[in-house]
Amino acid sequence: MKRQPIPRRDPDAKPDPPRWLNHQEWSAWLQLLGTVTLLPAALDSQLQREAGMSHFEFGVMVALSRQPDRSLQLKDLAVVANGSLSRLSHVISRLEGRGWVRRRSGPKGRATHAVLTDEGYRTLMVVGPIHFREVRRLVFDVLTAEEVRALRQVAGRINSGLIGELNLGTLARQTRERSKRQSS
Repeated sequence: MKRQPIPRRDPDAKPDPPRWLNHQEWSAWLQLLGTVTLLPAALDSQLQREAGMSHFEFGVMVALSRQPDRSLQLKDLAVVANGSLSRLSHVISRLEGRGWVRRRSGPKGRATHAVLTDEGYRTLMVVGPIHFREVRRLVFDVLTAEEVRALRQVAGRINSGLIGELNLGTLARQTRERSKRQSS
């Protein structure tokens, strides 16, 4: 499929007349809205119930676990976790209180990093299978292999356009490039 980036708006251009959604697009849009509303709520509920953590906390810990030294500067972690620095700071404080994450000053005392502790990593290794069992049940068990490939491609294309609209630094550029490669 040919990549179709999200069109950028020229602030000086005369606005185009509205392009309303046709019946098929409207139906697809409502299904997508349902998914982006219901799926995160279901995953968050399951993690809260079975592991005592939010989906956002789980995502932060996963992002840290994927780094070579299990550490990431807070501003980059906010991008990866898709949250504000303020929200992330509160989450890091909660995770610190549980002994799962600690803060560390960066080189020369600049830029605070979050570090996943050994206890946090062990917790993640216990919670991961619980979470992904639910992801499998809610998403992948109801799709065929062909639908999974299509989902990956469509989500990658949408994400590539969304990430392309933002200027979030080096980490976001790397994520955008990876998304573009994977959606091709």
